[in-house]
Amino acid sequence: MKVAIIHYHLDSSGVARVIERASRELTQRGIAHVILVGKCPHELDDTLPIRVVDGLAYSNAPLDKTDAEKILQALRATATDALGVPPNVWHFHNHSLGKNRAVPLIVSMLASQRERLLLQIHDLAEDGRPENRANIADCPNLYPLAPQIHYAFINSRDRNHFIKAGLSTTNAHLLPNPVFDADTIPRITSETPNTAPLLLCPARGIRRKNIGELILLTQLAPKGTRAAITLAPENPQSLAIYGRWENFCSANHLPIEFAVVDRIAPTTSSDASFESWVSHATHFITCSISEGFGLVFLESLAYGKPLIGRKLPYISNDLAEHGVEHTKLYEKILIPAEWISCESLKRHLESSITRLWQAWNCEPDVDAIKSAITSIEHDGYLDFGNLPEVLQEGVIRKLLAPSHHSAPKVLINGKRLPLKTWLDDVLIQHHQLKKRQFFKSHSSAAHGEALVGILNMILDQAPSAVGALMHNRILKEHLSASMFHFLKSPAAPRLRSIDTSPFRAAIFDVYGTMLDAPAGGVKPDPDADSGLRQIIKSFGYKPPESPSHALHAAIRHYHQHSAEEFPEVDLCELWREILKAPEDCDLKDLIISLETFWHPSRIMPGLEHFLNELHDSGVLLGILSNAQINTLPSLGHLANLFEPDLTILSYRHRIAKPSPALFSQLTKRLKARGIAPKNALYIGNDPNHDIIPANQQGFQTAFFTTHASAAANAFNANAYNDYASYKLVGWHQS
Repeated sequence: MKVAIIHYHLDSSGVARVIERASRELTQRGIAHVILVGKCPHELDDTLPIRVVDGLAYSNAPLDKTDAEKILQALRATATDALGVPPNVWHFHNHSLGKNRAVPLIVSMLASQRERLLLQIHDLAEDGRPENRANIADCPNLYPLAPQIHYAFINSRDRNHFIKAGLSTTNAHLLPNPVFDADTIPRITSETPNTAPLLLCPARGIRRKNIGELILLTQLAPKGTRAAITLAPENPQSLAIYGRWENFCSANHLPIEFAVVDRIAPTTSSDASFESWVSHATHFITCSISEGFGLVFLESLAYGKPLIGRKLPYISNDLAEHGVEHTKLYEKILIPAEWISCESLKRHLESSITRLWQAWNCEPDVDAIKSAITSIEHDGYLDFGNLPEVLQEGVIRKLLAPSHHSAPKVLINGKRLPLKTWLDDVLIQHHQLKKRQFFKSHSSAAHGEALVGILNMILDQAPSAVGALMHNRILKEHLSASMFHFLKSPAAPRLRSIDTSPFRAAIFDVYGTMLDAPAGGVKPDPDADSGLRQIIKSFGYKPPESPSHALHAAIRHYHQHSAEEFPEVDLCELWREILKAPEDCDLKDLIISLETFWHPSRIMPGLEHFLNELHDSGVLLGILSNAQINTLPSLGHLANLFEPDLTILSYRHRIAKPSPALFSQLTKRLKARGIAPKNALYIGNDPNHDIIPANQQGFQTAFFTTHASAAANAFNANAYNDYASYKLVGWHQS
């Protein structure tokens, strides 16, 4: 038997380690083989039968059939030189992942030449990697079928999908990855058996590892609990999301460390090695929403560390077949559905599902959104793990207030338990497992024995004509609205303005900016008095003869006796005095009715789309405005987009714009979130009340006008450049 093993690289990765262990097992069994890769670390060159072949490494180059034929010629020549004769089995790892256009074309060519193939699937482009589609979209026979072509899978879910799509069970093998051997399990002991919990996530912080859930669990864990992620992602898009979570934790003083290995030590007296972090960890933690193999499930037992976190049924079921069980896992984290705006969730689903389907050159079904919502919603709760990062962030911010800590639940075996109670229980014993476990089924020897068995089966097959499994049938298994997951779909693109402008928060004035309303100020209004009296009577109070005059007089009296330079009234207090209402009465609904009748307003055209784009791109939204108790209700459901702590309404402080005190308060609140004024944009429609005081505090500013001529009337050219960084002429043009 002569075997050629082909992969893109042998850099640090799970697949590379599998190839290394398999190679050593083949060597021990006297099976001649060569490893053909596009890239290899120098330190491995002398220990394994490795040959580097140009053209195999990761690449997005638009290669054609001629390019692939040249690389195949090089593969044949290199393999023959290494083995003395051409290989009689070609063993490809992840040929269909879409990391290189040439590789699936080469597999298709070898299949058409009736070569014997073993195609080992670790990951699938169809499973949440639409960015790889271009490299596999037009490949003929992406999944070739013939008696001499066999497939190996690392989990039963993928194997079952391929069998359902037409692959023969005889040619579909479950081949678990080798992990540790009995004599090579790392001898690591616990260094901190009596300290507060230290939760270690031994993984690279990519999207599907669900960092937001790790943050939430740490936030609700017993006081003193820390968490750490061992490695940062390498993909630029994943790194951007990871970096945002890191900044979020830093700004909110959450006890989570990022990319700790070889950078940060777990204690002042230890080193920063992986072994040191494992030694000091009290628990391993996994929040991943998808795994190919689930190495952490076995690592935790080999290292003797309890594992807590999210259960993946298809992984757990496979491991249970070999006696591997974990008892401290949940199926879902449930948060009250009312915490998430229904409109916002639907909007995120619509955009994400559209992006995902279109990335695969498909269109979603008409009922896709409804199916997705049904899969996410659970009797008044939402699964936190299946929310986009921006909505996860909003939930975590809500949980900064201890009063909300009792609301989240965990779903375990169909039962709901308070998340905080569950965490207290699973973390109360933070020590090593009494017995570190070794599973022969996942040893290198077991892997080698199974691999040789598959190779012998392939050699026993007489080469026959080649067919093809329909690629769309594999895609269909993953591109299902009922199985949709935000963290496996393309991340939302950031707004161009956000990419080119250094602001992390946008703070809005209300009247004349977000709401089109009559000119401000309360004046006697005989034409409105009749209607005002009727509204007051409908609420059970006796109105004055002229409600408008009475309110105007009350406001003047308040202003004359206030010590503030820019005083502001509270309409609730003034109407309570005018109507001689009890101190404990709630006049909110009365004031909303009066103001809606007297000073009707409407949302500026285009505002909703503008706010949604900002919010969905992760920009924090706030309000600083002269306002009353009816102001936020006037914004309708859009009010839910604004951060409560970044919403400063004048009536609550008894001072009005342009008081520097309001902008100073905003500066302090942004600073608490780690945002400097220079990284925030203030948007208003009045140069004296909005632009100048915001500029004086160091904010970027945008002057809003619904008419282009208004900007010219408000400023001369030099003054405009002094006051505004941006000019927004109507939201539709912003």
